[in-house]
Amino acid sequence: MKKRTEELAYEKVKRAIMLKRLNPGQRITEDWVSQELNMSRTPIRAAFKRLESEGLIQLVPHKGAFVCNPSNKELEDVFHLRIMLEGYAAQLAINHISENDLKEFEQLLEQEIASYKSRDFEEFMHVNGLIHSFAAKIADNKFLMQQVETLNQWSDCYLILRDEFYTTELKNVKSIPEHKAIYDAYQKKDLPAVKKAIELHLLSTLSDLSNQESIFS
Repeated sequence: MKKRTEELAYEKVKRAIMLKRLNPGQRITEDWVSQELNMSRTPIRAAFKRLESEGLIQLVPHKGAFVCNPSNKELEDVFHLRIMLEGYAAQLAINHISENDLKEFEQLLEQEIASYKSRDFEEFMHVNGLIHSFAAKIADNKFLMQQVETLNQWSDCYLILRDEFYTTELKNVKSIPEHKAIYDAYQKKDLPAVKKAIELHLLSTLSDLSNQESIFS
């Protein structure tokens, strides 16, 4: 029961941030969430810690929780580190990719398009995370996988706060053809091409996010 209430609190607060019902920098109190969800503060406290680990909120001693408001410097640090780690993951995975792995990647590309068409932001980000952890999973390096997933979670925070998901037409979504370019390079087992496609994609995303202020600013 405790685990279920913690999960519920986590999902409700995360969804409110994703749907931009909570603004960057906005304070969220345990008391308020407790009243809104009709539950005790203990599972909410645990949910807050989980959300902080994902970079969605910041816990400030004696002040409470605040929706994150990332700086351009943080964006740059995360995305440049992702280029290094995802390129290294590709290097470890390139000679172990099977036809089934490629089919799985192809299915992810199809799911990405479907989720965008249906405006399912949560599913879109979930699929995006699977695409970016594809190589680390095949590399079978749990420590690398943990780091890639953590950075993906931080990136999700930036996408939630700065990406124009609800206003960009499908034909103008850069990540979809950029992910396809990564897939094509994997299919050819061309490591330099894979690394270049990953770098171009992440730098493109970084540029778009850095040049766009939060809609709540």
